[in-house]
Amino acid sequence: MKKYILNICILASLVIPIACNDALDVAPDGRLSLDKVFQDPELTKAYFSTCFDYLPKKGLRYHFWSNYPVALSDEAWDCTDGSGGGFAHAASGNCTTTDFYLDVRRDMGDTFSEGGYWQLYWGQIRIINNFLQRAATASISNETDRDRWIAEAHILRAYFYMELLKWYGPVPIEREPYGLTYNFSTLHRPNFEECARFIVEDCEEALKSDNLPWRLTTLNEKIRMTKGIALAIRSEAALFAASPYNNGGKDIWEWAYTINKDCLDQLLANGYELYTTCVDKAKYYNNAYMEYFTLNNYIGTSPSDKETIWQSTEGFWPDPYTNPLYDVIGAPVLGNAQLTIVPSQELVDAYDMLATGKPVLNLEKPYLDEKHLSPNYNPGSGYDVDNPYEGRDPRFQATIFYNNSPVLLGNSPAFVETYVGGNSEIRSSGNTNTRSGYYWRKRMVNGNCKAAGVAGYDGRFRFYRLGKIYLNLAEAAIESGHLNEGLTLINTIRHRAGFAPAVDVTASTKEGARLLLRHERQVELACEEDRFFDVRRWTPANENIENEKFTTGMKITKVGSDFKYERILLGTDGTNPSKMSYEKKWHVYPIPATEVSILEEKTGKIWQNAGW
Repeated sequence: MKKYILNICILASLVIPIACNDALDVAPDGRLSLDKVFQDPELTKAYFSTCFDYLPKKGLRYHFWSNYPVALSDEAWDCTDGSGGGFAHAASGNCTTTDFYLDVRRDMGDTFSEGGYWQLYWGQIRIINNFLQRAATASISNETDRDRWIAEAHILRAYFYMELLKWYGPVPIEREPYGLTYNFSTLHRPNFEECARFIVEDCEEALKSDNLPWRLTTLNEKIRMTKGIALAIRSEAALFAASPYNNGGKDIWEWAYTINKDCLDQLLANGYELYTTCVDKAKYYNNAYMEYFTLNNYIGTSPSDKETIWQSTEGFWPDPYTNPLYDVIGAPVLGNAQLTIVPSQELVDAYDMLATGKPVLNLEKPYLDEKHLSPNYNPGSGYDVDNPYEGRDPRFQATIFYNNSPVLLGNSPAFVETYVGGNSEIRSSGNTNTRSGYYWRKRMVNGNCKAAGVAGYDGRFRFYRLGKIYLNLAEAAIESGHLNEGLTLINTIRHRAGFAPAVDVTASTKEGARLLLRHERQVELACEEDRFFDVRRWTPANENIENEKFTTGMKITKVGSDFKYERILLGTDGTNPSKMSYEKKWHVYPIPATEVSILEEKTGKIWQNAGW
């Protein structure tokens, strides 16, 4: 904020470098005042294109192909634990406001990592506000473009604000650029609800546009905004605002329900739908959920993927920079070069039994001990401790490589062996083999692997998809007392996964339905960066994030033709937590110390997040 907001004197003689942005295929050069820029149609177009700078890549782009929110949640571990990198820094409790390794944007050679959101996103908000302030009178070639660009700017501002909210908590609401006479001593942090309602307002303003499309139909516009994206951000903002950590003790679930119901209804009425039919079963895609995440064809006049609302542009031709997923989160049998995040036993435990539809563990108290080494099994689920991977929710096989998972090496069938001595055995150190006994499969295209000399793009990261909106509404419905509607939405998602209606989940109380909803989000949204934020918004501010304190894996030993299973702790011998990021201050990131110093000097108020 120091660079982009508080040094407001630069607005008097602002000069901007106009950068090339392939979204609009423009590349003007030179340095001009904003008045000059907005008097020229091409420069106005170029300035608008800079509103799209710093859109996220997410996925494995945090630093050297790791994923911090996945790794620090209870669904994963990171095999860079011995590197001294971001995950190790956080897990060991060494992060401070002046040395916060997780939130630093790094040059990775020919690209940049994710991070540095505070400074980058405030910069984007300032650029967008400049555009919105002048767009009505700016020199724009036609009114159709003017209307669409204004709508897209509102969506982009909503997105950048939503990201700041998720990572740092409430932030000042800047509706227009601060002028030279602005009194910065009055700057303050509103509450979460006020920020969320501002985001919802931006999205609703964008939705008024008749020129904003519902979906993108050409790759030339691959990073442009749509009405679908506006609804997804609007849905998320309302859901987060109503959640326990953010609501300030105020019950606004009915508002969140109304917003989310409208969002889902509009998406369904305008061509979005769940991906329910598996096409390429020859590649072991034995369910639609598995195949869905390998697809990259949500853009077009009639795409086969109508579930994706917004997807990373990484890997869209002709973008040459993307590692195939197997290379950095796949098993050694696939020919991986290194390994970063791997699934946890906690996530594996979350997949229900297909035949009965029942969870393996008691949802209210899944473990009998703090360290998660003593599971509290759910009677009558059908789970067999001697065959732990048999008969599980099909999303388990779609998401995780476990011991004896079938896989293709090119066109040749093989198996991932995670047992001690297997082709992808568990190891306690090194950067190629799993610590937990599992590898990620989600988004991997079967057959892509270095071991068979076959490379190719795997599925890209989804920022928003319709399945998430179903569960957003389900949560808001349950919390606002519309239990049957919420349960119906959950069961719709489970039907796509492969569960029969005969084993639909039911609940007679809000508490029971809440457990089912949170359980379903854990499974359906695994490895999509949702679990990290979900658990934090569900956990009261004065409580530690206990389910992340200890992380476990499964060590498997082959004895003859049988296997012996042993739950093990990761990253600790049990005397210390696996991840110090379970502490309550980790609900949000710290605001950078240099920014806090300036803000506190200007306002005389405390700005740093609690505990940091």
